[in-house]
Amino acid sequence: MPRCAPPALDPRLAALLGRVWPALPAAAARAAALGFRWADVSTPFVRWQGDRAIAHVGVIDLPLVIDGRRVRVGSVHAVCTDPALRGQGHCRALLEEALAFCDARYETVVLTTLIPDLYARFGFRPLPEHGFVRRVASLRAARCDPPLRALSADAPDDVRLLRRLLARRAPVSARVGSLEGGTVLIVALLLTWGDFSRVHHHEALDVVTVHEVRDRTLLLYDVVGPTLPPLERLTEGIDADRVVVLFPPERLGGHFDPEPWDHARAQSLGYGDDTILMARGPFVESGPFMLQPLSRT
Repeated sequence: MPRCAPPALDPRLAALLGRVWPALPAAAARAAALGFRWADVSTPFVRWQGDRAIAHVGVIDLPLVIDGRRVRVGSVHAVCTDPALRGQGHCRALLEEALAFCDARYETVVLTTLIPDLYARFGFRPLPEHGFVRRVASLRAARCDPPLRALSADAPDDVRLLRRLLARRAPVSARVGSLEGGTVLIVALLLTWGDFSRVHHHEALDVVTVHEVRDRTLLLYDVVGPTLPPLERLTEGIDADRVVVLFPPERLGGHFDPEPWDHARAQSLGYGDDTILMARGPFVESGPFMLQPLSRT
């Protein structure tokens, strides 16, 4: 008789997370059904009130390339307290516990937040990020054979294809790039858009891109595959006048202009994530950069 897979999250923890982020438990459960289990990659620190989870801080072991060096950083995520029990020190105590855990294992800890002042008290500093802009007037004339194909989370072959490419992924940049195995990416995709509609397979290149086109601007969030083709190849078959790359683009070619990335810039391009990336410990030492938005927690 086949064994049933354990749930994506402890139901009591899922209930807490759902009280703070209503869409998160469903996204995590769907990712788990696809074989990308949040519970397998996150170390939870939880406060309980009887059998009820009332506060949580998670830590994910995140493999990155930073300034040409492969490192593992601690990624703090899903920091929350039951809305009815805030202001009683539950989260502060869990953060102290989680950071002691991280300090014994990692040189650097990162997180994203809407409230940077809170985390500054724990030694985190905001990291200024940049998008990278280039006009590509020839995109309209470029052809792609075979054409790009959007993947589907409901198609097992597409999930297997994505898993294969994630297992062989090259970092998008030597300055900073993720080598994460896919759970963070898949949960982020499902949480942000609810599906894989922005994930496109370039069959001739054997890579997938996560991208969308808004008002003739191509937003390139990520490239997953064993190599990074030049921009001209990646954009074949895409009808746009310019590209905004949300990671350092040196492996895509030249002629990019870095532009500071902030809430207003993200909103102007239709991307709703206005969280701030923060680090505790060394990170990129110099030059403009961005950590792929879908590879952060």
